[in-house]
Amino acid sequence: MLDKKVLKDIPNEPGVYIFKDKNSKPIYIGKAKKLKNRVSSYFSKSNQEKNEKVKKIVEESEFLDYIVVRNEDESLILESNLIFNHKPKYNILLKDTRVYPYIAITKEEYPQIKLVRTKKGEKADFYGPYSNVGMVRGIIEIIQWVYKVRTCERNLDRKSKPCFLYHLGKCYAPCYVDVDKKEYRKSVNKVKRFLKGNIKSIRKYIEENMHQYAKILNFEKAAQLRDLLFKLDRLFIPIGVEMVQNKNIDIIAKDEEYPIVVLLIIRQGYMISKLTFTIDGDINEFIHQYYLIRNNIVPEEIWVSDLNNEIENEIIYHLKQKGLKDLKKLKTENEELYTIAYRNLKEEVKKQTDLGNTLKQAKEILSLKKIPRIIEGIDISHLQGMYTVASLITFENGKPKKENYRKYRLDEFKEPNDFESIKAVIKKRYTKHPLPDLLFIDGGKGQVNSAVNALGEIGYTLNDIDIVGIAKEDERIVFPGEIDDLHLPLDHPVLRMLIFIRDETHRFAITFNRKLRAKRFEKSKLDDIPGVGAKRKKILIEHFGSLKNIKDATWEEINKVIKNEKISKKIKEFFD
Repeated sequence: MLDKKVLKDIPNEPGVYIFKDKNSKPIYIGKAKKLKNRVSSYFSKSNQEKNEKVKKIVEESEFLDYIVVRNEDESLILESNLIFNHKPKYNILLKDTRVYPYIAITKEEYPQIKLVRTKKGEKADFYGPYSNVGMVRGIIEIIQWVYKVRTCERNLDRKSKPCFLYHLGKCYAPCYVDVDKKEYRKSVNKVKRFLKGNIKSIRKYIEENMHQYAKILNFEKAAQLRDLLFKLDRLFIPIGVEMVQNKNIDIIAKDEEYPIVVLLIIRQGYMISKLTFTIDGDINEFIHQYYLIRNNIVPEEIWVSDLNNEIENEIIYHLKQKGLKDLKKLKTENEELYTIAYRNLKEEVKKQTDLGNTLKQAKEILSLKKIPRIIEGIDISHLQGMYTVASLITFENGKPKKENYRKYRLDEFKEPNDFESIKAVIKKRYTKHPLPDLLFIDGGKGQVNSAVNALGEIGYTLNDIDIVGIAKEDERIVFPGEIDDLHLPLDHPVLRMLIFIRDETHRFAITFNRKLRAKRFEKSKLDDIPGVGAKRKKILIEHFGSLKNIKDATWEEINKVIKNEKISKKIKEFFD
């Protein structure tokens, strides 16, 4: 655990701070206007009590590093770059529902074009991400036909025999013949323009050549180009809306109920990609993570379904530095685009919440006794042991059955104890209700084994039910006892199903915990303080977590929350 003594050497200047574990691996990276003030807040008892993540960061850290910069803008970019490179576990808010590929154009004398699954470690210009690997391969095939840029990784220092692509007229083959560097570079630049959204020019080129071959009766070549044209139209969907014909626009739509975000990438009137993510946060967090931390291409305009919170000025500034001209809300008056965005979002929500087709795979891959028609998931939520609650959600035939969702108050627990909390809710539930086909526990091996022990105490064994969990650190599927953990690819449908169930149990538990806290503080000592109404009381409770923490806070700390010196001093005087 990190010692508070580290604070004495930290300057109060703008910069980036890095919490590191015992192996010196970054677990959290943040930026600050004043480093000392910001890092000091992590050691505040009230902050640790109201934010479990803050407490875990301090507990798991052994080292603290920091980098001083000249201003806030520099700190934002440095923070984004460091998070992109190190991917600290407590910074990851944005999760891909599958692994999205990119197209890379290498920075060489004769650049190569290739499919990559990550931008890390490549000296290249990146384009994408694209919807799937098949789409990328289709795009590269079109590029080979039209622009003949190489796709192989051959050593160009010595000449070698050409591959079949050269004989098919799909590659300049600088590995075999001397190729004019200027001509090759022109082709590469055309490829870059195409990947940035100039689809009409390549379409026109293919059409013109197709007609030329037909005129000279070379119908075989004309047919090949016709098929290429069909492939282009399948890959890039024309958007029949006049306002986007000459613009590069990203449309972001987030579901109100589920943490699902759909991003439509529109370039010069064509939708070139549809991406789906889950996000622990709001649209603003998505924008920060997707464009700045992941360093994806920023279009001229970004349209979003929700802009409830004001985006930081530094983020907007850097988006504009990268080419953004307008950030605005997606409104119903943009009827066609609004419909396209929400139709795609609705389909993605349905796909992720209707998991019937994945159940058979789950039986085989997880070695279950039967197809899990009924799945129940359990999660525990608390605030440093206070207001401990449990959520139980039910999926039937792959669909959430919300009328069967249940909440459990576990008032007997005054200290954090997930293992005993899980045992308590298992006993409460399954002494009165039948077992599901599959029980999902939000947690690792310890939590899963606690569930097994609880079931054993009420007369059940692993012959009666299957149980699995997910370890959050690396989305590893865990089983009871000595059974080895299972790693599945992040885009595997069975893992996606379990992650969705995990996120749903967590969402339901957190929501109940917050409501319970708010309800319990409807009547409190704060009601007796002049000037503290329902709104200020709610803000204070949400920030400090308890009356005791408000009592222990300085009036300056209280004032930072309610921004009224007179009332802040009254509150402090009242508790003194």
